[in-house]
Amino acid sequence: MNYLDLESWKRRDTFEYFKDFEDPFFNLTAPVDATPLYGFVKRHGLSFSIVSLFCSLQAANAIPEFRLRNVDGKVAEFETIDATQTILNDDETFSFCYFQNHSDVFEFERNGRESVKKYKTQKSFDVESERVDLIYYSVIPWISFTSFKHAGRLDNRQSVPRMVFGKLFEQNGRMMLPHSVEVHHALADGLHVGRYFESLQTRIDQLDEL
Repeated sequence: MNYLDLESWKRRDTFEYFKDFEDPFFNLTAPVDATPLYGFVKRHGLSFSIVSLFCSLQAANAIPEFRLRNVDGKVAEFETIDATQTILNDDETFSFCYFQNHSDVFEFERNGRESVKKYKTQKSFDVESERVDLIYYSVIPWISFTSFKHAGRLDNRQSVPRMVFGKLFEQNGRMMLPHSVEVHHALADGLHVGRYFESLQTRIDQLDEL
């Protein structure tokens, strides 16, 4: 983790403007063409949810703004970001699961399956809760949503991005995946979210090249 020099940071004025908002987060939702991802997991017998998370986490790590966090009024940049994601338990409650970033999709998927098994037995919301070098993910596989609003505390010190995947739907012969991205405006703008969506689509399209 490195702290940015705010005096020389080009987004200093933007950071100062938004950092004290009661609700400094903004959300963008758009469909992603998941057709290559859908075919890839079918051919290899992998989890669609975990491979979706892999592609997203790789894409986010490639965008520096998604690795920035507000830490006690300072801007910290992390080298690598991991994830926690909601998982559905057998009794239809949900809890959180930790996923460590990995550059190999097959290793990430194997480790991810083991993590799901482990955290289903714990059924806890207290998962890596002291860390900010994460992205918080949720999965809503029952709804092809077009917008999303998170529950959250009105605490402008929180700066972890939050992402959600929805239900696949078919459109013009393609498998489309609703995806919601919420980021802290003091640390990222619409430009950076747009770059993230481009990065995500590229990684989905190139899965067969891994």
